[in-house]
Amino acid sequence: MKLPFDMKNIKPGEFAYLTKRKLENKQKEIEGEIVVWRKQGNEESEFVVKCPFCLEESSGKTVFTKRPYRIRCPVCNKSITLSKLTKSAKKR
Repeated sequence: MKLPFDMKNIKPGEFAYLTKRKLENKQKEIEGEIVVWRKQGNEESEFVVKCPFCLEESSGKTVFTKRPYRIRCPVCNKSITLSKLTKSAKKR
């Protein structure tokens, strides 16, 4: 996945939200990946996703209102949920 910034050169306080997660499909196989970020002072979050259902890479912008955060794959239109990190840690 190609990001518009280098993860190694991020300065403290540059982002209000930044996460990189692995995504499972319906068979609980890890097939996809997502990176979501929101810069300080912006309401709109940007994302780059490899959909776990159609395996296509895409990107976009969205405003998250409540947790768990959800996005729709622009290619196959399936809903992708970003579960809270505490819930994903309990699964393992």
